[in-house]
Amino acid sequence: MGERLKKAFLLFLYSAGCGIFLFVFTIMKGMANLAFSLLAVLIAIHYFKRVSSIRSRIAFVVLALLFFLISVFIYAAVTAAKTAP
Repeated sequence: MGERLKKAFLLFLYSAGCGIFLFVFTIMKGMANLAFSLLAVLIAIHYFKRVSSIRSRIAFVVLALLFFLISVFIYAAVTAAKTAP
């Protein structure tokens, strides 16, 4: 039970990091976004080296995209609330 929980936590942590770095990549301007995209790629490479299961890799990609979309939605909602009359 403990090993499965550890695997799930690491999947959640790596995918959250990758998704948030991809989100920051989309909102940053200039050369700083290069660092965030590189960090997201490095997180993905590190996770793919660590886990060899196809199921876990697919879950990583899906969760990273989900975290990215949630972050974009929250950012859009906050921006819309700030600019609303």
